Amino acid sequence: MNAEGMLVGNRVVVRSAGEILSTLDTNGALDGLPFMPEMVDWCGRSFRIQRRVDKTCVEGHPMRRFPANDVVVLEGPRCDGSSHDGCKHGCRIYWKHAWLRPANEESASTDGDGVQSSDPAKEELRSRLKVKSDELRYFCQSTELLGSTEAFPPGRHRRIRVALTEIQNGDIGLFLALQLFGAFLRQRILRLFGYDNLLRGPHDRTPKQSLNLQPGERVRVKSRAEIVKTLDHKMSNRGLGLCHEMMRYCGHETEVRYRVDRLINETTGLMRELTDSVTLSGVRGCGSLGEECLCPGEPGDCPRGELMYWREIWLERVSDR
Repeated sequence: MNAEGMLVGNRVVVRSAGEILSTLDTNGALDGLPFMPEMVDWCGRSFRIQRRVDKTCVEGHPMRRFPANDVVVLEGPRCDGSSHDGCKHGCRIYWKHAWLRPANEESASTDGDGVQSSDPAKEELRSRLKVKSDELRYFCQSTELLGSTEAFPPGRHRRIRVALTEIQNGDIGLFLALQLFGAFLRQRILRLFGYDNLLRGPHDRTPKQSLNLQPGERVRVKSRAEIVKTLDHKMSNRGLGLCHEMMRYCGHETEVRYRVDRLINETTGLMRELTDSVTLSGVRGCGSLGEECLCPGEPGDCPRGELMYWREIWLERVSDR
């Protein structure tokens, strides 16, 4: 499918397992981007395009791009980590154009949540997909994102050009773009005036609290002062860092999305075990920016839509009313 057809809102069908297998190398990847086992059950299903991926963040690096500019995000569930020992990163899945085809009445027989008939090629595809690089290190779209992308060419106006392209393609609306740019400016101004220092905690060894929060439970984000009391000088609690925009949610109520007990480290590929941590659903009163991190160095969002992770010590239960 050509790039012109890969626009937000267009309906596409994930190609059959056999077709996808023919695009993959010995590592189960195309141009370095893995097709993961968690994606296999989507073969033959129809989805709408949620976002074109004109840029992507990669941990520890400036914004990067896919060289062929041939990747989209589909409306559908995030990766559940079921084939990667229960990783709770909750990544959005990236899809190459070659793994998709236009949807029409003849080809789109099921919807994204529909039941799909058995495809004997699925098990063959699944068996060819790689989930670990070695005994300890995992292999997934997150760990391979640096190798499957490239740096943007240098240029003073690169950020503006990418933002305008996203608006022109309908990836983000003008109003949301202005919201994101406002959040970017706010972060820059706050940091200019030393806001980081207000988020540096007093501890060398940070405290913890176990609430045993469960999906669907209502919680309130504590005040900034209460949260800072749990942090070290690096603005983290037991190694889990605090995003600047998380402070916007202080005092707001929301629900627990799920518990986070293990995450694959994007840089090392190693599994990290966590305790007393959750991710939240959209925070009430914070609009569309209530569950995902923003990239502090960019005047806009990132198609990855990384979830925020919260220590339970930063939250309190809300009593039923």
